[in-house]
Amino acid sequence: VPSLVTGDWNHWIYTAITFLVISCPCALVLSVPLAFFSGIGAGSKRGILFKGGISLEAMKNVRAVVMDKTGTITQGNFKLQEAVPANGTDADTLLALCASCEQNSTHPIAQSILAAARDKQISLDTPSEVEEIAGHGIRAALPQGEVLCGNRKLMDQFHVPVNAAALNYGTEVFAALNGTFIGHLVIADTIKPEAADAISAIRSKDIVTAMLTGDAQENADAVAKATGIDEVHARLLPQDKLETLKEIRAAHGAVMFVGDGINDAPVLGRADIGIAMGAMGSDAAIEAADVVLMDDDPLQVAKAIRISRKCLRIVYQNIIFAIGVKGICLILGALGIASMWLAIFADVGVMIL
Repeated sequence: VPSLVTGDWNHWIYTAITFLVISCPCALVLSVPLAFFSGIGAGSKRGILFKGGISLEAMKNVRAVVMDKTGTITQGNFKLQEAVPANGTDADTLLALCASCEQNSTHPIAQSILAAARDKQISLDTPSEVEEIAGHGIRAALPQGEVLCGNRKLMDQFHVPVNAAALNYGTEVFAALNGTFIGHLVIADTIKPEAADAISAIRSKDIVTAMLTGDAQENADAVAKATGIDEVHARLLPQDKLETLKEIRAAHGAVMFVGDGINDAPVLGRADIGIAMGAMGSDAAIEAADVVLMDDDPLQVAKAIRISRKCLRIVYQNIIFAIGVKGICLILGALGIASMWLAIFADVGVMIL
């Protein structure tokens, strides 16, 4: 148009071509996807698998991290924590009698008692008679006499007085010999060694932490106290976890859920960002999640958030830098001041930078 007025076709066609080169969006088109690829690659090197740039971007807005207890914060394997004998019985005898009763049981708690007896190389007796009382425990006939091994309801059923203190953690397995209470075992899921550091790292980023579990309130409170978790929601069924997640989102904002079990899949799918523990996690959880941790280390959650935030900072830097330089050069180009060399810098040079 200026050429029609001035007649200087050479100058204004050169200016138009210069303006066209400056306006090419190469810097934006390449730098933004490459920054996301770089973030995904950085996560992969550390065993954190992001399922695309959307997952990486969504993580930066997280305001609350909600974690399942078993398999995420804890190791998911029950272990004997303490043997508390009573009425003149020693700890090894208590453990031997309980393990002898539980030899044929496949229950996780029974297996943990047997494992503890094997670790101490305690020899076991074979019961001549075994009766499993559903929901209560086991009654067995051993060379030492009649042994009862189970919960407090079993002791009440056989009118055995129990003088054990209530616990703040774990599951109590009571034992009696010939109608006399001889002590109890404390069985509990072990907390992952890195769990407390992981929670601390997440909280340091001004993110609220919460735990969902189907366990008893006392057990959940003990785990939360040991790890530093802000909120505890216990005695939850799978469908209750979904409702609780919605409540946490309403209270705090975007929510990340970390889980590993098949019953966590619905919650992982409905969270703003879902992270599955990949090493021991179920296929359903891995499929529903946006991010998969390959080594089940809860510390990786904080690393994933850090990678996401750093990646997005780089993306914004690239956008601001590219648009800023191009904006200045476009003004100079429109006025006919910018040369083709400046146009090439604004396009290819800014793209490389």
